Amino acid sequence: MQIQLEKTGECEAKVIADVPKEEVKTMRDRIIGSYARRAQLPGFRPGKVPASVVAKHFVKDVQDQLQVNMENDLRAKTLEQNPDLRILNFHPVEYNEQPDGSCKLTTEVSILPSFELPEYIGIEVTEDSVDVSDQEVEEALKQFADAAATWDPVERAATKEDQVVIDFKTSVEGKPTAEYCGKSIGFMEGRKDYRMSLQDHFVPELSEGLIGATPGEQRDIVATLSGQFPISDLQGKEILFHCTVQQVLEKHVPEISAETFENLFPGKSLEKIREELRSNLGTHKQRLNESNKSDEITDHLASLLSFSLPEEIIETELSATLQRKIFAAIQNGNYNVEQDKEKMRGEAREEATRALRVFFALLEIARREKIEVSDRELTQELARMAQQEREKDLRSYIRKLTRERRIESVRLNLLASKVMEFLVQRAKVVNKETSSVEG
Repeated sequence: MQIQLEKTGECEAKVIADVPKEEVKTMRDRIIGSYARRAQLPGFRPGKVPASVVAKHFVKDVQDQLQVNMENDLRAKTLEQNPDLRILNFHPVEYNEQPDGSCKLTTEVSILPSFELPEYIGIEVTEDSVDVSDQEVEEALKQFADAAATWDPVERAATKEDQVVIDFKTSVEGKPTAEYCGKSIGFMEGRKDYRMSLQDHFVPELSEGLIGATPGEQRDIVATLSGQFPISDLQGKEILFHCTVQQVLEKHVPEISAETFENLFPGKSLEKIREELRSNLGTHKQRLNESNKSDEITDHLASLLSFSLPEEIIETELSATLQRKIFAAIQNGNYNVEQDKEKMRGEAREEATRALRVFFALLEIARREKIEVSDRELTQELARMAQQEREKDLRSYIRKLTRERRIESVRLNLLASKVMEFLVQRAKVVNKETSSVEG
């Protein structure tokens, strides 16, 4: 097989492979022989079917396998003959059998253009002190106590700091909401024993309208839903909540004592609990420092990298980045996703391009510094992923990732993480409080 590669752009190249008829025949005969050893056809003993019969009976299977084998050879030899070319992706192969029995294969490849690495040893990063103050320990104790708080019924008017338990029904334009919409709409039709905070609610007028209510009181509260409300039939509509307050609940935070934290720190005195919290907070600060250093190194590299990238690589990364941004927006209560989608897509494209440039730079640093991922490290990472995804059979999980062609992606991501650790260890660290510099 003779390979010709011609660059057609900064990130693209065309590959043409000519396969002589003798080589085509040898490959086809080998495939037919493989089928003959396994073929079971009427009138022939297993493994004794003549090659001519096999070739006629399995003509399509043989041809399909021949194309697969040739395409695999094309990819392997293209990579072998162009070791300095960073080939990222092979496009579908066009297969043309010639009248003389030879074959011509044509494909496009996406390539990563050459780029110059910036200086990556001694990048300046900052870190905070990992010392934990007495005030921070006490704040942590208060948070634990707050998490253990109870909500107890009280006979008084509700305040903004309270919760309430209500029964409610809704209507729009004088009709029950389900009837108005012509279908069931779940929660917005009404609920019994619905418990809600008076501080935050996705219908602010409802929580505000219940402040001052007492147990047993009935209130009609009108709310105007936004034009981006999740239920399209109710967008921009005025809805009436007919509410009956069943309970007003007041928050009671327990005092800070060893007994309060017995479930979290069994058998430990308050002094020991403080010691453990101080240690845990210090560890958290150290991890946060390491994470911040990685972010600063990423920002530094990204600011110095500006090489082009193949469009389909950007699109793949962009899609995942955009989905994360949309999900985060919805989680934060922003339902203007469709309205903001083009803006979000532009931001996602910029983020994806930036992330990919840094990723490829990290892989190039790995090559220069001879940083590698061992089989043991890869297996440990796969085992961690299997546990995270609650896969009990590690071998089965690895086979699944292999079928999905995800193993190499896992290895490369692990390699990038190792390179980042390498860069953090060799960074120039500036302490934010003392402004001292460490090598």
